[in-house]
Amino acid sequence: MKRSPSARAQSLYSLAKGLEAKRRDLAASISVQTGLSMDKADEEVELSIARLSDWAAYCDKVQGGSPPVPQSGSALSLPAALGVVGVVLPDESPLLSMVTLLGAAVGNGNAVVMVLQASDLPAGLVNIITGSGDQLTAALATHSVIKAIWYWGSAEGCQYLQYTCTSPLKTLRLSRQKEDGGKDWARCHPSLLEEVWRNAVQWKSVWIPTA
Repeated sequence: MKRSPSARAQSLYSLAKGLEAKRRDLAASISVQTGLSMDKADEEVELSIARLSDWAAYCDKVQGGSPPVPQSGSALSLPAALGVVGVVLPDESPLLSMVTLLGAAVGNGNAVVMVLQASDLPAGLVNIITGSGDQLTAALATHSVIKAIWYWGSAEGCQYLQYTCTSPLKTLRLSRQKEDGGKDWARCHPSLLEEVWRNAVQWKSVWIPTA
C-alpha cells in the first residue's frame, strides 16, 4: 500500500529516535568494528540521527511541476517511487552511509533491500541481508522485483551490474570505491544529498496539448 509523505516521515523520525535510544551501544559497536575512538564513533551516531531527521523533514518537500515544452501546450511532471531498491553499502562510515541512503530511498516511497536489526519501520519496508557481497550483488541483479540498485564496490562489480541489469532493466547508481576514493559521509555537500534524493525517484511527465 502506498504510504503518504507524512507516514514516511514518521517512519524516519521513529528510526532516528531508535538510534538515539541505543546511541551508546551503537557507538561502542562502531568503535569495535572500525577502530574509531569512542568520540568519533559517537559523532557518527549523532550525525546519523540528524540525517534521518533531515530526510524526514524532506519527505513532503519534493513536488511536481510544469516544465517548459518546445511546442504548444503544457506538461506536468511528478516524482514517483522506483519500487524496490537494492543497496550494496560502502565500507566507510557504516552507519552514516546506511542511513543516508536508506533515508533517501524510504523517504521517496521505496522499499529497500540492503546488503545488517530493523527499527520501528513497517514490515517489509527495509530488508537487511548479510553474506558475501559478490553473491548478494548477483542475487539483486537477477531478481525481478528489484527495480534499482545502488552499488558501492569494485570496478568489476560495476561492470557486472552494467552487463547483467539490462534484462530486466534496472536503474543503476554505481560507485567504484577504490577509483573514486570514497565519500566523506560526515560532510556531504548539499548537492550530493540532493543527487541521492533525486536518484530515489523516477519522473513521470504528461504533455497536455492546447485546445
